[in-house]
Amino acid sequence: YERIYTRPSSIAQGRAVIAVLSALVDLFADQPEKLPTRPRPDHVPETVLDGGRGAVLRRAIAYVSGMTDRFAFDAAVELLGWPPENLPRSVTG
Repeated sequence: YERIYTRPSSIAQGRAVIAVLSALVDLFADQPEKLPTRPRPDHVPETVLDGGRGAVLRRAIAYVSGMTDRFAFDAAVELLGWPPENLPRSVTG
């Protein structure tokens, strides 16, 4: 356990992953138009259908939680301008 989960490189990797995912959730919550669209009746704004800001935040979290690592990291670089050198790296290599 100590050699894998609590070693400094593993802890650093976990923090880096949390930073990327948190930044993506913030982006999509603040700019819900960047979320993938889903059908809604008569083009009623989703915030009206789902209850406003809380619904948008839940959708942002659900979207980001479904991303693969690679997709999330690519999105961070593309959408947030995240420096690739600041992305989490494998702790096995």
